[in-house]
Formats: sequence, structure tokens, C-alpha cells
Amino acid sequence: MTAKHDLKKLVEEIYTVRDRGDIEGTLALLGEDCTFRIVGNTRLAPFSTESGGPHAFRQAISQLITAWDLSNVRTAGIYVDEDAQVVFAHRDGEVRHIPSGVTFRTEFVDKFHFRDGKPVKIVEFLDTLQMAETSQMIQVA
Repeated sequence: MTAKHDLKKLVEEIYTVRDRGDIEGTLALLGEDCTFRIVGNTRLAPFSTESGGPHAFRQAISQLITAWDLSNVRTAGIYVDEDAQVVFAHRDGEVRHIPSGVTFRTEFVDKFHFRDGKPVKIVEFLDTLQMAETSQMIQVA
């Protein structure tokens, strides 16, 4: 079992590397069999579909990092359940959608599941409507 302090420190490191746009550095901090999913309905696929396996996971993380600048987002709090090896991170700040240049303030929560000291599942809770409209995944009339 990984200690509470170590789980928190790794999550902070993941954010530091991710926020500077380092795809390879971010992937190196995650477990080989890690999965990622944004909570949302099927209209937001592939992000609302759990991405697993090395190729699909790499593609999902690469798309997120190249499309969304989170360098002005701060971590408001990190909450660790050491027994369950789960970390919840609350983040807020200004997000920029790189392709469109659109910026907006938001907040979100990431849930990291750990095994053997590495994240193996990441679930993100965010304003999916804002994300979908900004990235033009869906059009709202």
C-alpha cells in the first residue's frame, strides 16, 4: 500500500507535468494499464468512453493535452483515501481550448485509483456541456 503523502505527491507531480504540456512525461507517471474517462453521456465519445490499452489511452491523453491548456488551473485541494488507494483532486481556474483560443473559468474533480503506487484508473468530473460546446463536439441551439 502506498502512503497518503506519496499518493498526494504523485498527483501533484502529474499535474505539474501535464500543465506544461508534456505528454511523454505525463504518460511516464501513469500505470501501463491505466484507463481514463470523462463522466458524460455517449454524445461526448470518445472522452465519455473509458480509454484503455496502451494505444487508446495514449491517444486520449495526447488529445487532451494538445487541445486544453490547463496552465492557469490550480489545485484547490487533494483528498486521499489511503485504505482504498483513491485520490480526489479538486481543481479550478482558467482553461484555454487551444484550437479555438476560447478561455473560460471552471472547476473540476479528478478521481485517481492507484495500484502498486501508480494510477490505474482516472475518472474526471467536469462541466461536460462547456467542454463539448467549446470544442464544437456538439451544437446547442
